[in-house]
Order: sequence, then C-alpha cells, then structure tokens
Amino acid sequence: MRRLAGVRVLLALLATGAMAAEPPVQKLITVGPAITETVVALGAGPRLAGVDDSSAPLAPEARKLGYQRVLSAEGVLALGAPLLLASEEAGPPTVLEQLRKSGMEVVIFANAPTVEATRRQLLEVARRISRESQGQALAQALDEELARVASRLEPLKGDKRPKVLAIHARGAGALMVSGQRTAVDTLLRLAGGENATQGFEGHKALTAEAVVEAAPDILLVPVSTVKTVGGVEGLARLPALALRKNWRVVTLEDGHFMALGPRMGQAVTRLADAFHPVKPGAR
Repeated sequence: MRRLAGVRVLLALLATGAMAAEPPVQKLITVGPAITETVVALGAGPRLAGVDDSSAPLAPEARKLGYQRVLSAEGVLALGAPLLLASEEAGPPTVLEQLRKSGMEVVIFANAPTVEATRRQLLEVARRISRESQGQALAQALDEELARVASRLEPLKGDKRPKVLAIHARGAGALMVSGQRTAVDTLLRLAGGENATQGFEGHKALTAEAVVEAAPDILLVPVSTVKTVGGVEGLARLPALALRKNWRVVTLEDGHFMALGPRMGQAVTRLADAFHPVKPGAR
C-alpha cells in the first residue's frame, strides 16, 4: 500500500511539473479588421492584447491602439505582445521598423481583394498562431458557401444584374465611392451584381455627376454610414444622391468595405439574397 501511495504521489508531481512547464498563451496584436476578424474566427480572440481602431468592434476587450496608419511604437510595445499581424495599410514604416528592432515579430499581409488571396491570408494567419486545423475548417467553409451562391446564381446568367453604387464615409462629411479592385467590387461580382462605377480603381469622392452617370438600382452602404446620415431618408437628402430617384438601399457591416476576411462568404450570401430575392413559391 505504501509503495502504491508513493507511485501516486510521483505521478501527481510529474503531472504538476508538466503543467508548470507548459508555455504561457502567447498574446498578439492585430491591425486591420480582416486580420482581427480572422483571429477571432479562429477562436483566438482572448489572445488579442491590442487592435487598431477599425478592429475595435470585433475585439472590444482588447486595447485600442489608434488609427492603423499612425501607430505608436511605445503604445504597441507597452502591451508586451511578441507578435504583430497587420494589413499593408499599417504604419508608418518607421514605427514598424522600430518594432522589429525591439525584437517584436511583425508580419504584414497584402490586402489583395480576391478570393484566393483571402483564403491564403486566412491559412497563414492560422499557421502563425498555431491554429492550422481551425484555419483549414474556415477555408473549407468559405469555399462551400461561395460555391452555394455560385450554384444558386447559375440559372440567372441571362438575367439583368442590378447596378450597385457602393458608398462609404471617410471622415466627417466625406462620402467615397468604391471602384474596381476593391473588396466591395469583388463582393458585388460574386453576389450577382454589377458595380455601377467603372473606369477607376480604388475609391474616390462621391459627386452628384458620378451618381447620375452611374444610374444605380441599389445603394450599398455600411451600417454605420446609414446611421450617421440619418437613415435612408437622410441618404436621399444628400446633395450627391438627391438627383437620382428610385434606388433602394442595401446595408453591409463596415468591415466588408475595407477588406475581405473569413466572413466573406456570409457577405456574398447576404448580397445575393438582396440582389436576387427568391420569388414567392419558388424552391
């Protein structure tokens, strides 16, 4: 009995030692809503020590570090996290270099608005935080959701695609419109819509002339922008939009206007439902 008790004590000590030897959970910092969204979707949200302001709604418990383009090295280093995952908008470059010289691992991701780039980013973020299996599951779920939407839209090839004008606020009173090679442009195409603005890449200021020329059927607007201008009625009163009538408003969460993340499939599904609603009685 004494020998058995001794074995039990030894096993308990070994177990305690093994637990003590386990490394602490690594904290990290993310900059860019798509990166933050990916970390949260991978189940690592509690590890976030700090995020940029645009990511704050996705990680309310994390410290806010300010606008992603004007980070402070002191503010980032004060959090004691050894890893920074950021989109290419993060900066300034001098601060990122200072972080590297201080021993912090800084990983920058290109913000390419394509399905394949989004998938690669998801898997690489998962690898960096040791969540590979969760990353594979998320990537598979994304592929399957996009495939479902594509299958549903296949019979509509000959039908008219609604012309969609995607606008968002950038600063107080500044409305921008999204052109080609943007996250929104990709979402529109995948959801069976047509970007009403053509001939430029990126974003530019919204003007009444551009709205008249675009002649949109639908306005796609971030949820926060609709609230800021006073709802749909407020949108209709804006000088840049007042000349165009008979459009309807579709809203989308703000982050989808900045970059494509793991919820891209959900955004495409939502837009496809809005652009091509199922007719009553249809299966």
